[in-house]
Amino acid sequence: MYPLHFVVQAEASYGISNKWQSFVKEYPKIEIAIPPEFNGPGKAYSPEDLYALAVLNCIIAVYKSICEKNDLKFEKLLGSIDVTMDKSAENSHIVLTHLDISITVKGASDTEKARELFDKAMKTCPVSNSIKSGKTCHFKTE
Repeated sequence: MYPLHFVVQAEASYGISNKWQSFVKEYPKIEIAIPPEFNGPGKAYSPEDLYALAVLNCIIAVYKSICEKNDLKFEKLLGSIDVTMDKSAENSHIVLTHLDISITVKGASDTEKARELFDKAMKTCPVSNSIKSGKTCHFKTE
């Protein structure tokens, strides 16, 4: 079964003002653009957006799986990530320096167990655990 492989593709034309498309297999294509902060057109997903979405959605997927295996039910999960970019002190390259992760679980059948399982999800999320940037996690139940 391991190693697993996930293949993504993109089609792009020349010029930073031109948006491009990324896709996986036969799934709908998504529009990508350089963000205005880097002199791009914006108005589409940026690589930074996709990075944060990959981390956030991996955390959610792992959490949902762990909750189901441990019979913890919840009504809704709300998540967000604030990505911080800065210049590296070493070489002035722009790097992703920190992720501020916020997760709210509403209507959990056991709020203490919900917290324990979130901690487990954060420890086992393969995408989150593959990143170098710092992470801060905020978890709450309602």
